[in-house]
Amino acid sequence: MVTNTTNSNPIINLSDSAGEMSPQTNSIFEKLPTGSIVSAIGNSIYGINHRQTPGAIQINKDYFGLTFFTRPELNLTTANIQAIRQLGPLLTNERNSLQRIIRCLLDRRLSRNPDESLTSDLVDEQMAFIPMLTNHLLSISGWPDLTVESFTSQQGVYKESFSMIDSVALDYSTYNITANFRNIPGDPITLLFFIWEHYASNVFQGTMVPYPDKIIQNEIDYNTRIYRLVLDSSKTYVKKIAACGAAYPEATPIGAAFNYEHDRPINSSNDQISIPFKCMGAIYLDDILIYEFNKTSELFNDTLAPDADLIGGRIARLYRDGNVPTQQELLAVSTGKHYTKVSADALPIFNNRGYPFINPDSYELEWYVPNDMYYNMLPRTR
Repeated sequence: MVTNTTNSNPIINLSDSAGEMSPQTNSIFEKLPTGSIVSAIGNSIYGINHRQTPGAIQINKDYFGLTFFTRPELNLTTANIQAIRQLGPLLTNERNSLQRIIRCLLDRRLSRNPDESLTSDLVDEQMAFIPMLTNHLLSISGWPDLTVESFTSQQGVYKESFSMIDSVALDYSTYNITANFRNIPGDPITLLFFIWEHYASNVFQGTMVPYPDKIIQNEIDYNTRIYRLVLDSSKTYVKKIAACGAAYPEATPIGAAFNYEHDRPINSSNDQISIPFKCMGAIYLDDILIYEFNKTSELFNDTLAPDADLIGGRIARLYRDGNVPTQQELLAVSTGKHYTKVSADALPIFNNRGYPFINPDSYELEWYVPNDMYYNMLPRTR
């Protein structure tokens, strides 16, 4: 059983692993020869079942949870794209057109550009992830397994030999992941990856350039990061977490949109969009992913990030008498002025709203919304 040393509550406990069974149902099993579900799991971990009695233990059930794609930082300023014919439609002045939406999604700096401030009502500039990809993802596969290589000695006279692990249990290699998305009216997902790949190709050719700081830092600006969160049945707690180091799309299935069949009026060959990603590095069950996930949200949302002027004396009080505050307490201090955590019963009201944060102490996937939004909609939760 994995426990969190910074919190008295276990991250994974036997009750959570008992098939999400209610206490009332579990109490019925306690009166049977097989015993309660929780006891059965605990006994199977603690000692050998030498009587080989059947245990009332269900198969583990992992709920798929959520997948997040971080927003890249392409340079889609007018001066950078006006010479590329394929990207010309991005210059539209319609703020809620698909072209403007995708332009703002892929280049968050446009809203802060003093020369041309470009926004869209359908793009939250403080959201670190691409909601369209998370909401319409059908499947994602290709994550590599954890493997280690072995060394085996040469055999002796009696064919004796030995083996030992001869590699590291980390995987920073490149591999391919395939993500399948549900196509929606207007085909925005195909258009998004079409623009994404054209930009990357033009940067390679030198006909487009990244932002100056990306060049100075030698940073690839068209990378994304894919986070996989396996949640419990209530979609409240993160049971497992994984991420690639970085990834970028390798192909866009735009050709299927131009297929033609005489006996069919509707082209159904692109009902689903399959996007292959080239990924670098696979990180599993590492707590640094929680920090990096939260830090990503803070980087895109200035008011969510801790502000030294804001927390001032309040953070000092948290450290009084040698007390060491938890990260959740620090977050509450830093975000209390601008954001409110959405309670579990109010989450349906705020669906498609809010910024995700993983509580590093309890692994709870929390959602924060601006205070004014929360209190304006609060009467609906009463």
